[in-house]
Amino acid sequence: MAELILHHYEGSPFAHKIRAILGFKGLAWRSVGIPMIMPKPDLMPLSGGYRRTPVLQAGADIYHDTQLIAAELERRHPAPTLYPNGGEGMAHALTFWADGALFGTVTGAAFAHIADRMPPAFFADRAAMRGQEPAPPEKIMAAAPRLVAELNRTLHLVEGWLGDGRPFLLGDAAGLVDFSIFHPFWMLNRAGRKNAALLEPFSNIRGWLDRIAAFGTGSPTELDAQEALDIARSADPADPGESAPDDAGPALGQTVSVLAADKVPEAVVGEVVAVRRNEVVVRRADDRVGSVHNHFPRSGYIVRPA
Repeated sequence: MAELILHHYEGSPFAHKIRAILGFKGLAWRSVGIPMIMPKPDLMPLSGGYRRTPVLQAGADIYHDTQLIAAELERRHPAPTLYPNGGEGMAHALTFWADGALFGTVTGAAFAHIADRMPPAFFADRAAMRGQEPAPPEKIMAAAPRLVAELNRTLHLVEGWLGDGRPFLLGDAAGLVDFSIFHPFWMLNRAGRKNAALLEPFSNIRGWLDRIAAFGTGSPTELDAQEALDIARSADPADPGESAPDDAGPALGQTVSVLAADKVPEAVVGEVVAVRRNEVVVRRADDRVGSVHNHFPRSGYIVRPA
C-alpha cells in the first residue's frame, strides 16, 4: 500500500483535523509543507488547481476535502474506527455543522482579535476564494463584541453536551464528530492569549480538548515537495474500483469540471473514471506528475460537463 503523504501547513485547522485522525489511528505519514496562500506551485500539478488545505496523496491518487480524506483513512485503516457507536449518519451531519457554521463562528471571533496582526495578503487570498473584496482589519475588529457573544453561545452548547461526564462527544470512544468539532477550537486556542482565554470558563471543553490532543498526530516524517511529485510520477493510479452511478451523477468517461459549491473559483477538469454515492474520481495528466486520479466528495461540490 502506498505511503500516506499529507500536503499541509502547520497553522491550518482543517489540516490539524486530519493530523489528529492520523494520530488517533496511530499512522506513519509523510509531511509536505505548502504555502498558506496562493500561489502553490508544487501542489497544483497534483491537485489540478484545487487550492484548499489539506490534500492527501497516496502514490498517484490524490484526495481532496477532509470529509473524503477522513473516509479514505477509515477505509484503509478501519481500526480504531471513526464511527465507534455505529452512528455514521449522525457523525456526518455534525461534521457538516462543524465545518460550516461552527468553523465560521470560531474563526470570526478569533480573527476579530488578531486581524491587525495578520498579513493583508492572507485576507486578500481568502476573500478571493469567496469571490469578495477583503474587509479592512478595523472593520473585522469592530465586530469583535458581536462575534465573541455568538461564539460564547456555541461554547455553552458544547460545554453542556459534555456535562454528563462523557469523555467524548458521542460516548466513551472518540470518533469523527470529536475531530471535526475539535479543530476549530484547536485554532482558537493557539490564536493568541485573548482567544485562548475565551475557553477558560469551559472546563468540560478544556478537558475534552486535552483528551483529543493526547492522541497526538501519528508519526510524520518530512518529505520534499519535489520528492512527492516524483512519487506520483513514478506510480500508476490505483484501480478506482466499482462505480455506482445514479441519475444525478456524471457518466464514466465524461470530461467534467469539479468545483467547490461555496465559491472557491478553481475547477479541476478531468475524465470520470469512477462515481459513487459520495465520491467522484477523475483522471487528469500534468507534465510534472504524469497521470493521476483526483478524488472528490460529491457533497459540497458541483460536477458538470467541462
